[in-house]
Amino acid sequence: MSRHAAPRRASTPPPSALPADPTAAGPPPAGTSAAQAVAARGITGDGGSVAATGRRRLRRALPGLLLALVIAAVVVLGLLTRTDADTTPLSPGNATPTGARAVAEVLGEQGVEVVHARTLAEVEAARARLGGATLFFADPNGWLNEEQLSSLNRSFPSRILAAPSEPQLEVLAPEILPAGPAEDARGTVRAGCDEEEARTAGEITGGGQLYSAPVECFRSPSAEGGMGASYAAVGGTVVLGNPGILTNGTIEEAGNASLALSTLGTGESLIWYQPTTADLAGATGPPANPLELLPDWVNTLMLWLLGCAFLAMLWRGRRLGPLAVEPLPVVVSAAETAEGRARLYQGSRAVRHAAANLLAAALSRAAVRLRLPPSSARAAVVQAVADKTGRRPEDVHSLLDGPPPSTEKDLARWAQQLLDLEKEINNS
Repeated sequence: MSRHAAPRRASTPPPSALPADPTAAGPPPAGTSAAQAVAARGITGDGGSVAATGRRRLRRALPGLLLALVIAAVVVLGLLTRTDADTTPLSPGNATPTGARAVAEVLGEQGVEVVHARTLAEVEAARARLGGATLFFADPNGWLNEEQLSSLNRSFPSRILAAPSEPQLEVLAPEILPAGPAEDARGTVRAGCDEEEARTAGEITGGGQLYSAPVECFRSPSAEGGMGASYAAVGGTVVLGNPGILTNGTIEEAGNASLALSTLGTGESLIWYQPTTADLAGATGPPANPLELLPDWVNTLMLWLLGCAFLAMLWRGRRLGPLAVEPLPVVVSAAETAEGRARLYQGSRAVRHAAANLLAAALSRAAVRLRLPPSSARAAVVQAVADKTGRRPEDVHSLLDGPPPSTEKDLARWAQQLLDLEKEINNS
């Protein structure tokens, strides 16, 4: 048959064929006989109603709809709860337990002007305006390079460093050395030195980093087995190894407030500097390369992943095969459509559904051959077939209106019986 010839009439029934299960219409109403119930069932389709199809598609789309609903709820919640409030840890404008707003406000009440600077340019502008201001420096992420730290070292003879790293100490306070983290962050530690600020405070909460310096207060054993202090000083530089004593959540514990106010309030003005990523762009040295922060094994891993991706493309490409160029539109014969549909039924083991389609097609052709209207009840078709072929009505009823086959072997035998019955109808 030519590929572009007119398609033959498909032997398979349309989607609106008989139901897969003859009992799918539900039990007969009370008070009706079996014959009446059989007669009430007409030659109806098995494709299902619009409502059933809609419910089936809704069930399939339900996971995607739920996921979209969750994403939409998260986006809306994020938009509703978004705030412009300062949430940076240790920030003088942060009112949360991790912020230091309480200390900044008390310093302001005592006459100390607190300037919160977020970039190196803001620090220089504030220093030019205030003159001999004290610098509070907190850079746990290490955004500043050596040249920027040297600029701070030259500009501020009086400075307070919050848990500085070793590279920061090498520039800002080379006489102070890190001694490791505190061994126990619970409880309090006593001053143990002659510094007036420390003696006034008496004791503070433990934890944080420890340092070794000419002046050490609040000494505590380190986790590395040595000794160090969370308050270290040399010249005009003071190191607070536990900046957590400045936060709103712990400022009222022990002598934290006393040490914080006496240390930060030594001058008439205080520049509170917390560097951000904006200082990276303003650096005069070469910009930091993010790739240099990655471990050495990342390059090997990336090469391995690229190799796996290439092999996967080859595998999928060979499996799908070459592209088939075919003129459109393509005319597919009814036989090929029927065969493909049958293979789908066979692959999914849909024996009852295939039987329902075969029965619907057989009844439809029999009704046309016997000149019965499409709305005829199944019982009427059964009786007409029995009269036409001379078979007993019980045998025809068992074949056309009996229980459907349950196995593939029974389906093949039953389909052959239907074919023989149709041949008798056509030949008689």
